[in-house]
Amino acid sequence: MPAQAIQARFRLPACYSRGCLGPKMLYKLSQFDLQPFNLADMGIECTKEDDNSLLFGCSIQFQWEDPNANQSCTCKDNWQWDGVTQTQGPLNNYSTNYLVCKNDHVEFFQFKFLQVFDISNFSLSLTHMYKDVKNFPTPTTANMFAQPNITLESTEKSNTTMSFSSPLDSPIKANITGMTI
Repeated sequence: MPAQAIQARFRLPACYSRGCLGPKMLYKLSQFDLQPFNLADMGIECTKEDDNSLLFGCSIQFQWEDPNANQSCTCKDNWQWDGVTQTQGPLNNYSTNYLVCKNDHVEFFQFKFLQVFDISNFSLSLTHMYKDVKNFPTPTTANMFAQPNITLESTEKSNTTMSFSSPLDSPIKANITGMTI
C-alpha cells in the first residue's frame, strides 16, 4: 500500500512517508489497554442416579464479564462423563464446538472446551464479539478471545456426586490473547 493511502486510511501525519514516526510512536499506535475477561461463580456439578449408573450427568455454569465492553452474560453447558475418561468421546462427551452464551445481534459471547485434564482442571476458548467504540474512532466490530487454563476446588465428592467451584470472592481472570477486527 503506498504511503499516501496508509496516511489517509489510518489518519497518520503528513510526514509519515519521510519516517517522522519513530519506533516508539508506532509502538504506541499499535497498543490497546485490554482488561482480562472475568469469570465468576464458576461451578461444575456431576451427578448420577446410583452407584450402578455408568455415566454422570455434568453441567458447567459461570458468569462472564468483559470489562472492555461493559457487557456480561451467563454461560451453561451439559454433558455425560464416566468419571475417569479425559479425552472427548462417548465416555466424556463434552462439547468441542463453540456454545453460544449470548447473541442479541449487538454482541456475541461463546465458549468451548479445549482440553479436559480432569473435571476440575481444563482449558476453555472464549470469544466475545461487539461494537468497540473505545478503541476505534468509528464503531468497529471487535472479536476478543482468550484461552484460560482453569483449576476449580472440590466442594463435594462421593460415588454419585462431584462438585467443583471457583473461589467465591475472586473471579478467574482470562487474559485477552488475541483480537480480530
